[in-house]
Amino acid sequence: MIFVVVGEARPTATLEQIQANRQAYVTWEAGSSYAGMYRTLARYEVVGASPKKTFWVMQADDPVVIHELVEHFADVWQITAYPVVQRTIGEAA
Repeated sequence: MIFVVVGEARPTATLEQIQANRQAYVTWEAGSSYAGMYRTLARYEVVGASPKKTFWVMQADDPVVIHELVEHFADVWQITAYPVVQRTIGEAA
């Protein structure tokens, strides 16, 4: 399943906290049972947004992988994850 994850940095989060949180996730994920459980992961950042805003497009067979990502980053980000399907413009309802 494909997910779009939208994150906006909490107004009280500092750049140092955001960077430390990201590094903690990378370290945790590398040693966790969730390592490599997503097929694709692309991260996009909105240029010039204040507070920082990011979007992730992820593909994973097990939604728990997305849940773990959202839970980890919730300390410094307000995050919402949406399951999505890809459709052409002609298929749009």
